[in-house]
Amino acid sequence: MVHMKTKGLMLASLLFLVGCSQMCSPSRQDMTPEEVVQRYLDYSLNMTDVSQREYLVNLTTGSLRDALEQASEETLQNAFINQNFHLEGYSVVERRDRTPRETEITFLLTYRNLGPERALKPEEAPQISTENTVAVVKYKGAWAIRDVIGKTTTIDFPIEQAEEIRAAQ
Repeated sequence: MVHMKTKGLMLASLLFLVGCSQMCSPSRQDMTPEEVVQRYLDYSLNMTDVSQREYLVNLTTGSLRDALEQASEETLQNAFINQNFHLEGYSVVERRDRTPRETEITFLLTYRNLGPERALKPEEAPQISTENTVAVVKYKGAWAIRDVIGKTTTIDFPIEQAEEIRAAQ
């Protein structure tokens, strides 16, 4: 009987956590432009199946939405699922309100490229920092990403420590 109570308690806890995570996170209409960008990045960086495309489509409009809807399964697989990187960080760099219905969000994404077949350890892999600016607009009562309007990428390659050279005496 104790075993059944434990299972029941675990199930109730799980249902509470799932319900709270959905209810405690802002609804689509209540999300700020920054939250929309962060949710898009969370979904796109953690996709495991092409069928999850709909999550991204629901956060977009305009040319970005068109590109996602028209992309082949192979393209989505290569762009979102077969990723060979280790995410190190994400942050909003700047918000520029253009009108009450349009804003631009610039964010910095830093990750390590682990190479083909994820062969490199993160500390041995090149570090890539990309600063992107996206246009976010009010669409059907909620913020949506319309387009990527600016991008800057830098790549830092790890170098080996120079060995000390000693002159023979």
